[in-house]
Amino acid sequence: MVTKEAEIIRVLKPYFMAFPRSGMDEGALLIYARALSELEVSEINAAMLMLLKTSKFWPSVAEIFAAAKNIRDKVQGTGLPTAADAWGESIGLVRKYGIYKPWEYSCREVEETVERFGRRELCLIEENAVNTARAQFMRMYDQVVSRIQMDKETDAVLQRLPEEKAKIAHGKIIELAEAKRA
Repeated sequence: MVTKEAEIIRVLKPYFMAFPRSGMDEGALLIYARALSELEVSEINAAMLMLLKTSKFWPSVAEIFAAAKNIRDKVQGTGLPTAADAWGESIGLVRKYGIYKPWEYSCREVEETVERFGRRELCLIEENAVNTARAQFMRMYDQVVSRIQMDKETDAVLQRLPEEKAKIAHGKIIELAEAKRA
């Protein structure tokens, strides 16, 4: 029976031809295979095909993950709104619901950004402050998206650790987060 890591290595090897100066060897391929093992082999292949068009150098694991996520989101229609789209959604909600009615968000990231920015503040933005508010909101949204993505990636890594090591790592992460808040 062929392991998933062996299958990933089999898929990645032909791409060496497109990146002859990559410096990749069997050891590096094994590390890539382990790191990419949570992706489907078909997702890795699709990501590599996409990266052939945009990368001048052998892609990093992070680039392969990002390309695979973009492809999956496109196929499933589940991608997050851009920062500009999130701003537009929030302004639309201001017009539709105002301060007192409950708002319905397209995703958790937009909701968290609105809550951080302040729903009341969004509703009361003065005309001469709109551009500044938009820039601040979009920066906040990008930070929220990055943090939530990092949390998901951390959870995925912790799930792949043996149970006792995951508990220790999880405990240390919680300690660091609490220390940061204090």
